[in-house]
Amino acid sequence: MKDLVRDRIEYILRKHFLIGSRVSLALYHKLSYLGLNNMEQAELVWYLEHEFELELEDREVSAIQTVGDAVALITKYLQKTYSIAA
Repeated sequence: MKDLVRDRIEYILRKHFLIGSRVSLALYHKLSYLGLNNMEQAELVWYLEHEFELELEDREVSAIQTVGDAVALITKYLQKTYSIAA
């Protein structure tokens, strides 16, 4: 599931924030390193919430500093959702 989440987040970053295919999106890359300012980071959260059909809490959103943070948070939410639904 983590790989799927990572792929979808990478797609969002490349499509909506015009990050070129030559730029590597490693999990340790900070969003600011990728050129996202605070407003764009808030916009990223909006895209994540809509893409994965979830609502993130403000304290968790503020902890998203890297691509890996976003992947880990979304994966956690999805695992929680599917374990409840199962």
